[in-house]
Amino acid sequence: MDQFSRYPLSGIPVPFQYQIRNGDDSDAGVLRLMNKFNTEENGGHAKKRSAPNAGGADFDVKRARMVERSGLLSCQRDEGGPTPLFDIPFRFGLESGVSGADGSVSVCERRAVDDTRGGATAPQHGFQQLSSVNRVSSPVCSEDEGLVVSGAGGAAAAAAAAAASTAAGSDEGLPLSPVASPGRTPSEGVACAVIAEPRRSLQQDCLNAVAITAHSQLSPAAYKNLIFQLISRLNRSELSDLGTLVKDNLKRDFLSFLPAEIAVKILTNLDFEDISKCLAVNRTWNRLINNTPYLWRRLMVVEGFMSKDEYQKQCDVSKEDVDSAFRQKFLENRSNLKSWYSSEFKPHRTTLKGHSTSIVTCLQFEDDYIITGADDKVMRIYDAKTEEFVTQLSGHDGGVWALKYDKEGVVVSGSTDRSVRVWNIKKGKCTHLFRGHTSTVRCLDIVEHQGIKYIVTGSRDYTLRVWKLPSCRNENYNPDVCEVFNTTESNPYFVGVLRGHMDPVRTVSGHGNIVISGSYDHNLMIWDIAQMKCLYVLTGHTDRIYCTVYDHERKRCISASMDWTIRVWDLENIHKNGPCSMVNSFTNPCVKVAGSVLTLQGHTALVGLLRLSNKFLVSAAADGSLRGWDPDDFSRKFAYHHTNLSAITTFDVNDNVLVSGSEGQFNIYNLRTGRLVHSDLLSDADQIWLVKFNNRKLVAAVEKAGKSYVEILDFSRSATTEDETRRSDQDVSVVSSQDGSIR
Repeated sequence: MDQFSRYPLSGIPVPFQYQIRNGDDSDAGVLRLMNKFNTEENGGHAKKRSAPNAGGADFDVKRARMVERSGLLSCQRDEGGPTPLFDIPFRFGLESGVSGADGSVSVCERRAVDDTRGGATAPQHGFQQLSSVNRVSSPVCSEDEGLVVSGAGGAAAAAAAAAASTAAGSDEGLPLSPVASPGRTPSEGVACAVIAEPRRSLQQDCLNAVAITAHSQLSPAAYKNLIFQLISRLNRSELSDLGTLVKDNLKRDFLSFLPAEIAVKILTNLDFEDISKCLAVNRTWNRLINNTPYLWRRLMVVEGFMSKDEYQKQCDVSKEDVDSAFRQKFLENRSNLKSWYSSEFKPHRTTLKGHSTSIVTCLQFEDDYIITGADDKVMRIYDAKTEEFVTQLSGHDGGVWALKYDKEGVVVSGSTDRSVRVWNIKKGKCTHLFRGHTSTVRCLDIVEHQGIKYIVTGSRDYTLRVWKLPSCRNENYNPDVCEVFNTTESNPYFVGVLRGHMDPVRTVSGHGNIVISGSYDHNLMIWDIAQMKCLYVLTGHTDRIYCTVYDHERKRCISASMDWTIRVWDLENIHKNGPCSMVNSFTNPCVKVAGSVLTLQGHTALVGLLRLSNKFLVSAAADGSLRGWDPDDFSRKFAYHHTNLSAITTFDVNDNVLVSGSEGQFNIYNLRTGRLVHSDLLSDADQIWLVKFNNRKLVAAVEKAGKSYVEILDFSRSATTEDETRRSDQDVSVVSSQDGSIR
């Protein structure tokens, strides 16, 4: 057998970290190690080595009988007898014997070996030669085939013997003395003498002493060199056993030793790719991860499947049955996201009839409701689950231009008829009618402060009005009766009027008691509806303001204007924005701020749309571009352009996906890679008016051939062949059914 095949590490050079380099003063330690080894061997074997001399011929006879009975070793006679030579090197090793029942082994006597004798020997590595060695321990025998180890502790004994022989220069050692050692005179005519070895316990003690001495006396470099040489003298099977032993004992299930709170804290800092790998580690980790709802709820936020506000609400009302559903919900969202990101995936598509006019002005997609409003004075309700038309809400005398959905099936609408209406979707009826504005209600929002929900409406009459949102849990609430309040004085839900703008109010947004309004007068106003007063007037834009966003987490206000810019105001430290001055007003004194803390530029036309997610602030403009910014430091993240450069009419965004629409173009972007994924899903639409989506479905209000439609794309299931055939058939007649779906 090839030497390197038998000893896999024999053919490689000594690694750098195991080499003894110049300047390493380890000779003294090596000498102490060798002396220790010799002392242990001589002291432990003294009595047994003296036995042949003490007993004479009787001892030889007894020894021979023991060998014959145990079958330990067949002594080979040397016909010519041992002839000492001075110029022949020696090889020492363990004989391939087997330990007997009493724990003793047979050992070959030291003898000369001719250079011409064949056979593989254990590999020799470059353990540095010592300048002087006082004495060399009596070596155990070596067969010509190499180092053979047997019996308990055989591998360790062989390794120690090999190291000792290497340190003494086994291949180029001292010649045999012509005078036989007094304590090792063999029986006449016998080449191999049987010498009783110490019992295993004594042998183990000796090896332990050698190991301790090596660790304490050798320098780190010499110690590592010795370890490498010992390992390099192991065959493939022994190396495999050693590797398994080391690998198994280096494993530590640290999570099992930590308190559950700390273990969960560690896991919450991992993303899903790492969590999925942890699930496969062992049953303990798998059970801990799967039975920790907090971890899956947090992953919903980290992976962009849930906003921070939604997360906080879930934490406040979390129940056991809700917590147990987070894991399944996360895995479903993760699967759906793969479909969003696959350009080959075609989602299931449902087309529903829209309004009688081609332009859709409002779209809400909340819970399982799809709600649209238009200039035809009605709102249409669709079921997002069944993807069917549900009902139509009629009552306004003008076009619906503002719409907001609240929980529990309540919708608030504002119209060109100057009224505000509250609707019950389940009943399909208007429950409250508020009058007070003197012009079109152009925008509205719903905020909650101290457990009370408020409706804030902005109008072309330059004012904002605040109303309490009627609760369906009120004991006087009757969904079958519409309460009409033609004046604010008689309306118990009316809170007050906010005055200050000098032109129509175009946009309003808020959170808690803070409301922000943007107007065509180029200014923003910050209101506290709890005190019904103006806090700040923010100036800086040079043209009409079309959109505002209140970042309540960072205490910032963001606005987009017709002057092509986006401005950011710091509401926590108002003086950072610029010079501040008091506006003296008898009814509503406030602080006027000249300038903003930051101005974002890049668009070359009216910036009419803004959206804020956990990771991105996105703006869209009439120049056909969308730009993304980091909401923390407002560094630029991305910029996309529609190919036809037509004005962006709508877009929606979360942390993973950006969807945008314009005239004849509808795009879906992967925000993790920045790549355009889909651009042909609604290629038959002439105009994309509005778009909303959640983790599973996308809803778009579109115009085709002068008519409006609602398109529903379901990314949890793929389009069927029948669907594709129907879409590609240009000659099929489209007939609207009674429920509003396309047949």
